[in-house]
Amino acid sequence: MSDVLADSSAWIAFLRGDAAAVHRIDPLLADGRVAIAGAIYAEVLSGTASRSEFDLLSGLLRGLEWLPEPRDLWERVAEARFALARRGFQAAIVDLVIALCALEARHTLLTRDRDFTRIRTVVPFELEVF
Repeated sequence: MSDVLADSSAWIAFLRGDAAAVHRIDPLLADGRVAIAGAIYAEVLSGTASRSEFDLLSGLLRGLEWLPEPRDLWERVAEARFALARRGFQAAIVDLVIALCALEARHTLLTRDRDFTRIRTVVPFELEVF
């Protein structure tokens, strides 16, 4: 059973062969501990270079455990984005969706994107930035 949600930035680094990302994600994959969410799937696949790469990666990612979106996702996104904007930070909506999926599923979000440290000030999810 998974307990880590790897963000797009982590997957992209992993797919590019970044040593730190490979070192962190390989064991998670081997142990079945890494999950995917729809927003991450869409972000990662949109950056593929060809249809064959898209199809191959799509098949691999679809084999992971998929985290559901919270039922009240869009209300929570609006609330969190509003709170962050009052603090001077304009969070990306897709990042808020990812953070809320991680929170709802009680998964640690694995990322390279430091924007999540600011998002965490209003969405109390577990975070690992590497």
